[in-house]
Amino acid sequence: MLHHRKRINKNIISQLHSIEISHEFAMNFNHGVQLNGQWDLFEPTRFVYAFFAFNMIYSIDWVNTLEKNRLTYHNTRENQAKDQIFSLITFVSQLNPSSFETSLLKFDKNRELFSVVSKMKSDHNSSRTNFRTRHTIYDDFLLASKRFTEGNNPTIEEQFDLLLMSYTVRNNIFHGEKKAHKMKEKGHRDRLLHYGNIILATNESFFEVLRENWNYRRIENFEVQDNL
Repeated sequence: MLHHRKRINKNIISQLHSIEISHEFAMNFNHGVQLNGQWDLFEPTRFVYAFFAFNMIYSIDWVNTLEKNRLTYHNTRENQAKDQIFSLITFVSQLNPSSFETSLLKFDKNRELFSVVSKMKSDHNSSRTNFRTRHTIYDDFLLASKRFTEGNNPTIEEQFDLLLMSYTVRNNIFHGEKKAHKMKEKGHRDRLLHYGNIILATNESFFEVLRENWNYRRIENFEVQDNL
């Protein structure tokens, strides 16, 4: 059983605050691009900042970090990104099984996820096999989305399936498979908003369980502004 410490050491807190600034920036600030002197909302930027924070969170082994009170990273030669992500969401869920659902409802209070993403089409990456189920990433994502929209609290496995699709979208953006003009289309922008919500809710649930169990002090808005 993970021992709950009253105080996390300063080095860990400093790293957490640094990550949380990126998370809060993605969560609470509008993101846009300038075209012909006019600013327009641009959901990919929000998604990228959310994923930037998520990547920094899941790369750390939080069970060992909090047990030893020393920042400890996963061994990347032994742990693939997918293993690290599953480790993170298991850690959070064991401390608060409803934390992810509670956080996702902050962004999607009407549970619109499935009604938006069900209009997507499978592509080369999302049609790959989900190693966990042997179904496609696309099919598992739609099933998990549907269950959330129907009012279910996502299981760890369903949260992973939601994140696996978001990771696939991240790869499409970072490796240039989604062109800029495609990301400006309304349908894709609407879906990107929800992919970002899944990442942000995962980040938010992580910070909340630290607050609940280790008295972690969440950063405040002025601390984000000071770093802009």
